[in-house]
Amino acid sequence: MAQVVIPLNAFSDEKGLKKDIDFYITIIANSNANGIEIRKELLNSSSITHDLQKIHHTLKYHHLLTVYSAPIPLWKEDYSLNEEGAQAAMEEAKQIEAKWLKLPLGHFDVQKSNLKPLTNLLDQYPTVRLLIENDQTREGGRINPLFQFFQQAEKQSVPVHMTFDVGNWMYTNENACDAAALLSPYVSYYHVKHVIPQNHRLLTVPINDGNKELWKEINDVYFSTVPKALEFPIFPDSPSINRYIEIINGDHAERVSSK
Repeated sequence: MAQVVIPLNAFSDEKGLKKDIDFYITIIANSNANGIEIRKELLNSSSITHDLQKIHHTLKYHHLLTVYSAPIPLWKEDYSLNEEGAQAAMEEAKQIEAKWLKLPLGHFDVQKSNLKPLTNLLDQYPTVRLLIENDQTREGGRINPLFQFFQQAEKQSVPVHMTFDVGNWMYTNENACDAAALLSPYVSYYHVKHVIPQNHRLLTVPINDGNKELWKEINDVYFSTVPKALEFPIFPDSPSINRYIEIINGDHAERVSSK
C-alpha cells in the first residue's frame, strides 16, 4: 500500500484556504493520509519565515511526512541554474524538515545547462531530496526536455527524481501514457488528478472508483507502489480524505464488488 500525501491546494476549490494552515494540517493528521504537501504559493511572502516556523511546530507534533512545493523553475531562461531561487526553496524545505522539495524544471537545455552547480547545491542539503515535476508550461511540461534532464542527471549521478503529474500532460498536449513509459524509472512521487475538458478549458475534478480514468490506468501499470498526492478538489474533512484514499488503494471497489 503506497503512502498518500494531501497537498494543501486540494482544499482551495471547496472553501478556500481561509483558516489558519494549522487547521488543515490537523484535518490531514486525523485522516488516514501519511503526509502533507505544503505549497509556497499559498503562504504569505512577507511573513514566510515566521509562518514556516509555526507550520514546522505543528507538523512535528503530528509526525506527518512533509513535501514542500515551490513554483520556482530550476533552470533560468538563459539555461543556467537558478541557484538563488533553488537555494531559497531548499532552506525553506529544510526549515520544516521536508523529506522532498518539489520544483518545476524550467529552461533546461542538454547542450547549454551545467549540472555541476546543481550537484554542489544538493550536497549542502543532504536531508532534502529534490523532485522535478512536469508542470503546465512548454519548457517544463514536455516529455523530451524532462527525459533529457533525467538522463543527464543519471549519467552524472545527480541525486534528483521526478514528480509525475498525470493531469498536467493534458495542458501541454503530451501523451501521459508515453510519458509514463519513458519517465517511470525516475519517478518517486505520483500526483493523481482527473482532468476533463469543459467549456473550452481544462478542469481538475475529483476522481471516482471507476476503472476508466487515466490516473488509474497509469497507476496500475507503473506507479502502484509509488507515494501519491491527491491533487484534486477535496472537501476539508477527514472522512472525505479517507474516501479517496480507499479509492486509491482499491478498498472501495473491493467492498462494492463483494456486496
